[in-house]
Amino acid sequence: MKHTLSAYTALLEERGLPDSRDMILVTRGTYAWNAGAPIQLDTDLFELACQRSGAVWLPPEERLELCLSALALYRGDFLSKAAGERWVAKLSPCYHSMYTRLVQTTSGLLSAQERWEEVIQICGRAIQIDGYEESFYYSLIRGLIHTGQTRQALERYKRMYSIFYTELGAAPSAEMMELYQEITRESSRDVRRESEDLAAVSRFLLREDRLAGAFFCELEVFTDIYNLEARSAARSGRTVYLAMVSASMRDATVPPLRMLNNYMEKLSDCIRNTLRRGDVAAQYSVSQYILLLPVPSAEKGQVALDRIISRFTEKYPRCPLLLRTSIREIDAILA
Repeated sequence: MKHTLSAYTALLEERGLPDSRDMILVTRGTYAWNAGAPIQLDTDLFELACQRSGAVWLPPEERLELCLSALALYRGDFLSKAAGERWVAKLSPCYHSMYTRLVQTTSGLLSAQERWEEVIQICGRAIQIDGYEESFYYSLIRGLIHTGQTRQALERYKRMYSIFYTELGAAPSAEMMELYQEITRESSRDVRRESEDLAAVSRFLLREDRLAGAFFCELEVFTDIYNLEARSAARSGRTVYLAMVSASMRDATVPPLRMLNNYMEKLSDCIRNTLRRGDVAAQYSVSQYILLLPVPSAEKGQVALDRIISRFTEKYPRCPLLLRTSIREIDAILA
């Protein structure tokens, strides 16, 4: 027993606790923590700082100082190595929710002072802790935009978009889509600032990897293209069709997300390699792709859709998913 007690006290001393022998009591052959020992828990300090930082009547600088001190205490999920313990499982989500609100509050206070580099640092660390919280990405991308790092902002957005679609089956919020539009506007300004040479602008706009097959883009870009095509159709009388390819289980049950993501990626390759350069495609939901097909009739468009299904079925004959298609002429917008 003495040997075990010495091992415990030595461990505490390694942690910088010189009075460790007074912290562990030996009673009737068992060990117990000395409740009378003068100690401070980082969880108590974290909770107190979070509560005080939420006091809106405090001066912003004082609130920010409290936020930063609380952030320094949070290093990840509460007792992650003991996550299976029932009492830990109850407390861990509470501390995580407090941390999420804390990051949001801190980002807001720093943004008000235009301290964007600190916003980037704090939110970048927060994403490492929780990569599925959209507000962290939102603040981080805003910080990148305000510091002139437009390309990095776009890369971050695309990474977030991919994670949310493939792992959560969810699209970004309307607020996030507005931020994406801000990124594209800033990118356009950067190009104009860098060069007025139309040849250089053309090289920037026309990327080699986009020349082969259908043009795949994100849903926000597809929406803009759809509206342009609708206006063009109203002026010229040209016909353009909106089509959809949907995937579901053959027995009408919901497919497992991992399997669905795997086959949807394969389906996107079939769409890209089957359609022409002038066709546009985007992922509409976790199980749907939408297409813009400039064809003279719905029948011609259906032929293109049938080629996609045939190509996919030929390449993946054991795929348990059922693919369905639909097509209709786009609604013309009268100028």
